[in-house]
Amino acid sequence: MGFLAPWFLGGLALLGLPVYIHLLRQYKQTPMPFSSLMFFERRTQSSIKHRRLKYLLLFTLRCLFIFFLVLAFSRPFLSSSIAPGAVSGKRVVIALDNSFSMRLGDHFARAKKDALDTVQSLGDADRGQIVTFGGAAKLVTEMTADKQALRGAIEAIEPGDDASSYSELSRVLRSSAETLKTDISAEVFTDLQKSSWPASFADARLDAGTKLTVHSYADKAIPNFTVENVDAPRRVFDTKKVRTVATIAGFNTPDATRTVTLVANGKTLETKQVKMPANGRATVEFLTLDAPYGMTKCEVRIDSADAFPDDDRWLFAVERSDPKPALLVHTQNDVASPVYIRTAFESATEPAFTVDSQTPEQATGATLTKYAFVILSDTGPLPERLNDALDKYVQNGGSVLMALGKNAVAGAKLPASGIQVLNVRTLSLDHERALTVGQIDNSYSSFGGGQNWDGVEFFQMAKLVLPQDADTRVAARLSDGSPLLVDRKIGEGHVIIFASAFNNVANNLPLQPAWLPFIEQTTHEMGGMGSARANYRVGSYVDLRTVKEKNVPVEIIGPKGDRLLSLSESAKAQNFQFTSQGYYDIRRANGREEMAGVNPDRRESDFTLLTPDTVNLWKNTGTGSASATAGTSGGSANNTEQKSELWWWVLAFLVMLAIAEAVVGNQHLDSPGKEVAE
Repeated sequence: MGFLAPWFLGGLALLGLPVYIHLLRQYKQTPMPFSSLMFFERRTQSSIKHRRLKYLLLFTLRCLFIFFLVLAFSRPFLSSSIAPGAVSGKRVVIALDNSFSMRLGDHFARAKKDALDTVQSLGDADRGQIVTFGGAAKLVTEMTADKQALRGAIEAIEPGDDASSYSELSRVLRSSAETLKTDISAEVFTDLQKSSWPASFADARLDAGTKLTVHSYADKAIPNFTVENVDAPRRVFDTKKVRTVATIAGFNTPDATRTVTLVANGKTLETKQVKMPANGRATVEFLTLDAPYGMTKCEVRIDSADAFPDDDRWLFAVERSDPKPALLVHTQNDVASPVYIRTAFESATEPAFTVDSQTPEQATGATLTKYAFVILSDTGPLPERLNDALDKYVQNGGSVLMALGKNAVAGAKLPASGIQVLNVRTLSLDHERALTVGQIDNSYSSFGGGQNWDGVEFFQMAKLVLPQDADTRVAARLSDGSPLLVDRKIGEGHVIIFASAFNNVANNLPLQPAWLPFIEQTTHEMGGMGSARANYRVGSYVDLRTVKEKNVPVEIIGPKGDRLLSLSESAKAQNFQFTSQGYYDIRRANGREEMAGVNPDRRESDFTLLTPDTVNLWKNTGTGSASATAGTSGGSANNTEQKSELWWWVLAFLVMLAIAEAVVGNQHLDSPGKEVAE
């Protein structure tokens, strides 16, 4: 016997109440008038008689009432252990594969019908549970004997666009067996794709006592052509300089020739023929993409002429715009840095910016708001008017990249940043070794490509005095520990400081392979372009905001035109998972609007089947009995524990005690010549 709320047993202290009523308050004296007490002898009266309990039956009834009242609140129960084999009826897990490949022919319709027949065949004592494993395995229902609920759950399941996983299914089956601690039957309705099998056989292991029955809807490998992938730019600035490469794959297919078409907003742009090797791959290259300004929904299609046309297209999205102007401020005698920076812009994968080179005096009258960002290349002290304009520009959301060299003034504060230059150090290579990059934060946008900085050497660098606050981030350090790249948030904008110059005198960075990706990634982030992708896979995630962008609403419009985030999610969600194929309009917290094409995992396009030997080995991992396993691993420790609550019986007895107490109490009150206990 146990108690679900044992802390209520402290109420047994109330048993003192009947004792107080019957013992301490039972003696009463009735004053009587008397003429004089002078002839009476003073004597102590014995109280033994008054300390005796009276009305024992009434006293007992009251004590029992309080005792059982406290017992009812404590919720007593009786526990009993039931061996797994003693559970009445079967426990059946009905697992339905609703992955992308089940869209082939009538596979999914047949699977649903067979699953419904399995529910109908359950006995009165049997219980069933519905599971789907198209993507992450999901428990659609609890283990229940309600056949109507099971049928309704199956009817509501539709084929999805994600990939099936037998390791996910096995994980859920193991969890069910562990929870129920009894033998279970798993009825699995699937197409037995080999691509769904895990890399490690142990991930598909079943617990003992799990009887696996596989209902397969494919008896042979089906030939299938598909668009496996498309490599396309995210943004287009010159439609005649766009390279789009499509990979076409054939699974279990013979030699063939396929027609591949590039489409933008439903309009055919170009069509090519490609020769496909047997069970192989081929690539098709399109060298133009005539997309209108703004967001464009693009796709690559093939004429597969096979039994599964659902994977004959690949969705992606591009954004066309004109290159944005960027302001480069440099001294009159600085010839090297404008050449290196302009070359880096023109050599970028996405030449998104044009360079407007000016001296500090020329830039004093410039309208900074028309520029995507500003680069200050070792300018030294700036005119006061330009300095004030940069302060305002950054406070209102602009970005400034500063490179520091021989013109930096020791002890001076850098424009719009609050960062001070301690000194500028020039190494004597006859006596000192050049400094290298000692530490890089790969999560920072400038280093997101994982470029190699091992060959970069620094001969001249500025020592900085940094504010110690959360708005200052050191993204890279030199080998002596001094900051190399610092990002400081000022107002709504950012100031990025590179503690060396952009030339081949202060360092050899412009001559190294790291130079082009560093400039491209840094300027794209400053210019508000980010690193969005043109397409995603179903089941993957997209980041919506940074840690600092809190409570700023984001919005996602799905393929059907519906909003996919609730009001609370739009203010708090850090990322979003794509659950189906189609185009998604993403409006981020930082104001950027993007479009993403989402495609099913192309592993689902390979209809090669699991071998019968593999399926049999899978089934054999569940041989044995759960009860036998429980007996060898601790006796009754793994038995199922049943709890039978008793508070209903206690409550019924309380009602009887209350009636009995009332009857007995009334008898004492009605008896003439007797004292009342109260």
